[in-house]
Amino acid sequence: MKKSLVTLIALVPGFGLAALNPDHFKFDRTLEGAAPLRTEAAAVTLDSELHRTASDGYTDVRVIDDRGVEIPRAVEKVLINETRIVHRTVGSRATSVKELPGNRIEAEFVLARPEYRADGFDVVTPLHDFARAVSVSGSRDGAVWQPLAQNADICDYSRYLDVRRTEVVLPAGSGPNFRIEIGNASEDRIQPLVKLVTQKGGQDSGAEIRTQELLRTPFRMDGIAFWRNDSVVENQREALHEWDLPAPVVVENIREKTTEITVDTARLPLNRLMLVSTSRNFSRTARVQIQTVENGVSQWRPLAEARVRDVDLPGFVRSDVEIDFPEQRARQLRVIVLNGDNPPLSGVRLRGFGPVYRVLLLVEPGRAYRMLYGGENLQAPVYDLEAVLTPVRQGLQPTARTLGPSRENPAYRPARVGFGAWLNKPGFLTGAIILAALVLLIVLARSLKRVGGSLDGDDQH
Repeated sequence: MKKSLVTLIALVPGFGLAALNPDHFKFDRTLEGAAPLRTEAAAVTLDSELHRTASDGYTDVRVIDDRGVEIPRAVEKVLINETRIVHRTVGSRATSVKELPGNRIEAEFVLARPEYRADGFDVVTPLHDFARAVSVSGSRDGAVWQPLAQNADICDYSRYLDVRRTEVVLPAGSGPNFRIEIGNASEDRIQPLVKLVTQKGGQDSGAEIRTQELLRTPFRMDGIAFWRNDSVVENQREALHEWDLPAPVVVENIREKTTEITVDTARLPLNRLMLVSTSRNFSRTARVQIQTVENGVSQWRPLAEARVRDVDLPGFVRSDVEIDFPEQRARQLRVIVLNGDNPPLSGVRLRGFGPVYRVLLLVEPGRAYRMLYGGENLQAPVYDLEAVLTPVRQGLQPTARTLGPSRENPAYRPARVGFGAWLNKPGFLTGAIILAALVLLIVLARSLKRVGGSLDGDDQH
């Protein structure tokens, strides 16, 4: 029985390990760069041409030297350090609040400690549908006041558009004493709200009246939240690269009130799409989908959903048109824009962003190197990468190498399916279980037969 099992395993294709065969790769490219004077770490950035063909996980991306020897390599994302600005709360207290004629509010505040300073504040209010002007004066000693901001806009158009702004930016290091006046917005600042009410209400005469009613509503301020800017360094964040995408196919689905935007993504590593449109002042829900095949049926599977908006109004300009999703290397992606009763967006296109991958390896003097890729049925290589990765992890910058032109391999033939790949096939596993069950039944039947024969022999005695 053991002999038969060993014979069966020996017949399984690809069970043994084999040396790298360049004919198992569709393409190769030379690694170009200055010859090193000694062994050193080198990095090669993967480009769109390689992404288009390389397998998932880059298991088929290999490097060989001019002797045909496989060189251990690591495929990793490029990481960077990035500084961003965050708001830190600064404590304060109100020293006076009073109402003034003309629907105005004046309040004075002092920061919690004399040495504290602020770079701006948020007006805390529960109100919606408003447009107000904010003027601010500051003082070091509470006696001599200097203007810090004049007629800064705060607004909320959330009944008509996803727009709300309650932030007022001040000169850096202002304070610690502040005098804040909140009054009615000027006529030119009111017009955007009139236009939005008109678009939603449909009657020009009524729009002006409804807008003026909103603006005459007494303003309620629950408080002022002061803040200062602080720089925060994010270490080892993924570098984000914009990949070139072709013009999409755009279909207006009138029945579903949606815009379908399909783009060829050529297996580029993407985790963000940006919706670009010539339309302005919109806020829509957008969904990203990926095409999958299940049981031979092609269908679109959801990846992510986000609210995209592009607002350009007096006192408020904001563009949030990015949609983030888990990283994908797909041939196509689709964005569904939910228009509702709004007109479809015009001049739409998509921009794609994603991580940058590089190959790290050790190069030696006098050696030439080639990168092979585009193979099938190849298992992930197992390398000792400590000598490659340790210097880079300790801050050593690898020398940059570039990829030469792609060359197609006329002798290409797919590798035979290895034993590991067979184990991942559901049919193979099912067959193996059935075979094991049959073997057990045969062994059990033979055992029972022997036991029965022994019992018969005992009865005859």
